[in-house]
Amino acid sequence: MEGIDVIYNKQILTLTRFWGDNRLCLFAKNPSQIHIPKMEFVGGYPNEWCIFIDNLTDDEKAEITDLNGRHINLQEIGI
Repeated sequence: MEGIDVIYNKQILTLTRFWGDNRLCLFAKNPSQIHIPKMEFVGGYPNEWCIFIDNLTDDEKAEITDLNGRHINLQEIGI
């Protein structure tokens, strides 16, 4: 899966595009993350869970940072 590691909700997730419809999403990296609010099961494999960016509020989107804590401009993401 192409994407970049980011921090959201104090967790490291993968910011990528959903294979089904190309929407930006935050993919879970481990099973303990499936309990993060707005995380949903999206695939045929047990480990395919993500949060769709368009389901987040503006405040929640602002919480997405790179691994150094810098804000990520989601409109400029080239993935």
